[in-house]
Amino acid sequence: MSIKDKIKRTILIALGFALATYLIMSGTAILTQDNNTSVQMESDG
Repeated sequence: MSIKDKIKRTILIALGFALATYLIMSGTAILTQDNNTSVQMESDG
C-alpha cells in the first residue's frame, strides 16, 4: 500500500468518525428537545 493510499484511508476514517460524532450529537440534542417539550406540555395540562 502506498503512502497516498494510507493518507486517503486515514482522511476517510477521520471524516467518518467526525460525521458519526456529529450525527450522534445532533440526534441526542433533538431527543432532549423532544423530551423537554413533552414534559412542558404535560405540566401545562
